[in-house]
Amino acid sequence: MKRRTTIIIISGMIGILVGTGYMMKIQAIRNRITGIQETVQVLTTRNPLSIGDTLSGENLSATGFPKAHLPKRAILAADMELINGRTLIHPVPQGDPILWTDLPEGPRIHYPTERIPSGLRAMALPAGEVQTLAHLLSPGDRVDMLWTRFVDGSAQPTSVILGESVPILAVGNWIRPERPDRLGDDFPSSITLMVDRKLALKVASAMQNGQITLIARTRGDYR
Repeated sequence: MKRRTTIIIISGMIGILVGTGYMMKIQAIRNRITGIQETVQVLTTRNPLSIGDTLSGENLSATGFPKAHLPKRAILAADMELINGRTLIHPVPQGDPILWTDLPEGPRIHYPTERIPSGLRAMALPAGEVQTLAHLLSPGDRVDMLWTRFVDGSAQPTSVILGESVPILAVGNWIRPERPDRLGDDFPSSITLMVDRKLALKVASAMQNGQITLIARTRGDYR
């Protein structure tokens, strides 16, 4: 009886081991298949490109490329703005992904000041939840600027509009709309606006005599 029980137990253990090994093998095959099928959006050529050709949306397109066979230096579709207008130092066949090694200097560094349109200037204001709505605003939003002060010793404050539909360049260190949540120590210390020189002079003077309040507009309201 004991021998029979032992045989049954051993047989059961062998069955479990065999079954586990089989499932692990199946899972490994599934992982390999998934790796082959998973794709990454990269930039590929619409037509054959030669040395000296300029890269743009006209000759490049975003293509799903198998991750398992993706070249290490392939340029992702999300990096299009980094290479737009750059020239090639190697020819690239039609349909092939563009590589960073195909460019003379690799990825170009973009500076925040490049976002300032010609003729405008960047001007920062101290951030606050009430006066500058720092908890609400994002780069790309537009605001009206309200100046409040006491005139000639009057007990009643006077408010005037300094500027309308003023674009926001940055909120703290964030210059893109898609930024992380501002919590705790990450709360911004400044709001950077894009103003012309005339408005910049008004704002600089107003900051020394009174209080500036930003009034938020809905996105797309540029009136």
